[in-house]
Amino acid sequence: MDPERTQPTPEGTGDSRVDEAIAGLAAALDDLPLDDRPAALEAVHDRLREILGELGPPGAPGAPARPGEQGELDRR
Repeated sequence: MDPERTQPTPEGTGDSRVDEAIAGLAAALDDLPLDDRPAALEAVHDRLREILGELGPPGAPGAPARPGEQGELDRR
């Protein structure tokens, strides 16, 4: 990686599970050869889909109405 380039610092999403998945991806991509990166991306994608599935179908009570919004149960 070019030492002059800097990585953006991701903001938290408000969901620790999502933040952990994204942080793990960033760390993995730095250490993996290019050929192994698709598998790491797929693993994180699967984890994010799993998290979304736990929220229930769109429009369900407590689920976000639109992507990026917090559901009623997530608001604190």
